[in-house]
Amino acid sequence: MAMHTPPWEELPADVLRIVFSRVACRADRQVMAGVCGAWRRAVKVKVATGQPPRPRQLPCLLRPNGGDSSVCCLLCSGGHGISVVHAAHLPQQPVDARHARFFGSHDGSWAFLASAQTSGHVLQKFGTDTIIPLPDFMDVQGGESSSIVHLAATLSHQPGHASCLVAAIVKTYPIDVMSLRAVAFWRMDHGTMASELHRTEIEAMEPEDIIFHKGVLLVLTQQENLLAWIPEYTDEGRGVEMHGPEHRACGKPRIYNELAVQSRYLVESQNCLLLIVRYREGHPTSSTQELKVFQLVELEIPDENGIMMTRYNWVELFSLFGEMIFLGRGCSRSYNVSNYPGFTEGVYFLDDGSFYHADLLSHDAADQKYTCSDNGRWVNLQVDRCFPPEQSCSCSPPIWVLP
Repeated sequence: MAMHTPPWEELPADVLRIVFSRVACRADRQVMAGVCGAWRRAVKVKVATGQPPRPRQLPCLLRPNGGDSSVCCLLCSGGHGISVVHAAHLPQQPVDARHARFFGSHDGSWAFLASAQTSGHVLQKFGTDTIIPLPDFMDVQGGESSSIVHLAATLSHQPGHASCLVAAIVKTYPIDVMSLRAVAFWRMDHGTMASELHRTEIEAMEPEDIIFHKGVLLVLTQQENLLAWIPEYTDEGRGVEMHGPEHRACGKPRIYNELAVQSRYLVESQNCLLLIVRYREGHPTSSTQELKVFQLVELEIPDENGIMMTRYNWVELFSLFGEMIFLGRGCSRSYNVSNYPGFTEGVYFLDDGSFYHADLLSHDAADQKYTCSDNGRWVNLQVDRCFPPEQSCSCSPPIWVLP
């Protein structure tokens, strides 16, 4: 019996390229390329001039859970309904990401993870064997060093950039009630540099989030004030000098009705700095109930001697001005909905409440379980559970995989 070529293999290459250009999800594009040789050859050819470009990826929600990890893709839903789940095959080499604790991400599918939960901190690029070791120790007062656990981290530039700085919110190990959050920063491929903050200074204002904004390292405190460091690069010693911290008072913390603050984030959106506050009911295990958005406003006001001084304040916004915002400590991102037909403005959040319960890291491995259920979107003044629920606890909090 004669073998017939399947009809899909006979589609013209230019038609296949048009179809491919409209497939938004990276996982779906990989599946398309695996259909047959003709499709694989077509998708490898650069899309011809004049054809619509492929939509830019949106962050995917990675839910690590040992060998059964998954990513929740918003692009596959087209902005409507629950996101689509794809299997996530986490790499085992050069470090085992399947059972690691993730604590942040960066553009280009980079992820911060601790391969041994409290040590083995690295920056790893998904889909490759590229890893960049991060410090497991930090200098403290008296010239001694202390083991540290990274809780959140961020980069000033892409890895490999000559001016790339790493900044992290850390705790000293072993973790106990006296172990407070601190800030560490260093230049990539240079030695670590301990924060200039002393324990007595941060006792009442532990770091909440961290971001590089317009070349300045900003740390958000519990009081919703900002600590600012300005980097000065040098080819000697540690490679960078951090001038600061400058304390920028931004007013009193925001409260909302009877709800308690669940978490706070810094976001750069349309070149402005935003503060987003998540609220919950009084019980510590309650889920997200409300979000509020504030923009940083700088005013030049004369002091009593007539000298102009900069004053800072958070001003509440009642619109996102067409932006989709993804919240994550050190990795919050903003995208304009005009580039994503079918989507509407809103704030996407993930279950990162374990940031406040670092004592989990002191438990036995079997008891180090992180909840992954409080994920969703704040849209039209209400919470939309747009991500499928996680049925069990995980070995790591969820993170965004950033395109």
